[in-house]
Amino acid sequence: MVLTVNKSERCLAILDILQKQHKVEVNELAKRFGISEMTVRRDLNLLARQYNITRTHGGALMANQPVVRMISFDESRISNREAKEKIAAKAATLIKNGQRIFIDAGSTTRIILNYMDEETRAVIVTNHLKVAEHALQFDNLSVIMLGGEMIRITNCSSGSVAEEQIRKYQLDTAFLGAAAIGTDGRLYDGYSPEARFKSSIFSVAKRTYLLTDSSKFNTYDLNGFAALSQVDGVITDAGIDEEGMNLLKKYNVEVIIA
Repeated sequence: MVLTVNKSERCLAILDILQKQHKVEVNELAKRFGISEMTVRRDLNLLARQYNITRTHGGALMANQPVVRMISFDESRISNREAKEKIAAKAATLIKNGQRIFIDAGSTTRIILNYMDEETRAVIVTNHLKVAEHALQFDNLSVIMLGGEMIRITNCSSGSVAEEQIRKYQLDTAFLGAAAIGTDGRLYDGYSPEARFKSSIFSVAKRTYLLTDSSKFNTYDLNGFAALSQVDGVITDAGIDEEGMNLLKKYNVEVIIA
């Protein structure tokens, strides 16, 4: 059966096959999607740059582990850095004295502390090692680093221990990132353990803000973790297009332009 899908959907389908079978062949994918082998090779080359898969002469391999989006965890290769800096700075202004704040491992959320007023007294809860280390440099911040299995490539904890621990806390505000925001109103992450952990935040935070640059709208990734309707506000940049704004209006989400 030939699947007729666009490039984004095709790449996600290839990743899904890799997660299940740990191996794909160029000729088989070309037949499956009704495209040329050259197009398949371009897809696989793109995926190999962004995810922990290995290209082979005839296809690609995936080790017996979850697929992980790689590029966002390399600080030197973070895309749209200027927009993310502005978004993080805007988010920092929302942190008030005495609040209990959760900051996740997103490439934008983890730089919020670069812009926080040093006089602010707050409790910072995080599952990201570098966020915890940074927060410890502020005398007025109490820091809670969540336990669980440390994921080497992301420098963050996840899994059942982290999920159980976060459910014991009551948070004033949570700042979350997302790898993608689909036209279906869903938020997506590129790593399944992280996605499961993020979904648990909504039950313990009074307010949840999504920090995302405008390039993430109308895109998809492997693992959905929440709906836009669950988010209290979205902090993004001025580059957001009309389709993205209409999506946020549809789900009645407060929009904050950095």
